[in-house]
Amino acid sequence: MPQGLVKPDNQVVAAGNPLKNEYEIGATATAAKMLPGRVVIFDGDMTVKEAAAKAHGVVGFLDVAPNKLESDNYAVGDQAMVVKGECIAKLTLLAAENVTRGDRLVSAADGKIAKLAVGVMGAQGDILGNAEESSNVTVDAEILVHWRPSAEPATVS
Repeated sequence: MPQGLVKPDNQVVAAGNPLKNEYEIGATATAAKMLPGRVVIFDGDMTVKEAAAKAHGVVGFLDVAPNKLESDNYAVGDQAMVVKGECIAKLTLLAAENVTRGDRLVSAADGKIAKLAVGVMGAQGDILGNAEESSNVTVDAEILVHWRPSAEPATVS
């Protein structure tokens, strides 16, 4: 039996019993990017869309619908379960990101995740959690993440 966590098949949550809420896929969401394991932000009142790079106000990440596959995207207007609470999840790391276990992560384009870069406080996006494994590949990769989002501190004004 392997030690540690194993990436689940056709599931995003690998460990934990996180808080989840159902939302509608918003009118300005890009359906092709609305995949399980992608980070979402509010599109409107109780609707969500894919997060952009360094997003603030992250809602959570999309879960797999019971009647769909992990590779099936949600369409605009669909109801989708969004995972909000702490857990270990399999999320999509942006291509060419070099992460080491323990690195802090933020949102990247299209609802993917990326390593927190050095930069101005208040301009880096919400910290979404930590990498549970290392990755350094030139294509998008699924990695395990300890999901525990927290708001980024604001800059001094």
